[in-house]
Order: sequence, then C-alpha cells, then structure tokens
Amino acid sequence: MANIHIERQHTLGLETAKTQMETVAQNLKRDLQADYHWKGNTLVFKRTGASGAIDVSEGNVVVDVKLGMALGLMKGKIEDGINRNLDKMLTA
Repeated sequence: MANIHIERQHTLGLETAKTQMETVAQNLKRDLQADYHWKGNTLVFKRTGASGAIDVSEGNVVVDVKLGMALGLMKGKIEDGINRNLDKMLTA
C-alpha cells in the first residue's frame, strides 16, 4: 500500500476552499466513480483501490490518500495530478 500526504496553504477562506474541494470531489465521482461525503470540514472519499480525506481549514488544506497495490504503482502520477489540481483550485 502507498500513501500520499500533501499540505497546501491558501488564502481563500474556509467556505470558498470547501466549495473548491466540493468541485474536486464531484470530479472524482464523475471521472473515477469515487463515493464521498463531508464529515464537518473533512471530505472523505473512497473508490476501488483508493481512499482518503481532504481536511479543509481557514488557511490550509491537507490531503491524505491511501492507494492499494495496483494504484500504488502509479503513485507518482497520481501525486502529480493532485498537486496540479490543488494549484488550480486554491489559487485566489
């Protein structure tokens, strides 16, 4: 199993950052058939071979992803994609 941990600061404020992460979650659902739900300010997601959470706070977003064996082989590519998405979604 492979793990990804990414922390990113932002200046969007809590509600705007949550809105942006909701968009990310909708894309995960559409593109990867991932299920998700909010637990307070934490977006929890799961799909076959991967699960994780995105913790959103006033000035920070923390992404933790656990990849199963098959997706673990693609960890670098997946991590790059997460970083690109965060760059795009958290830019004011």
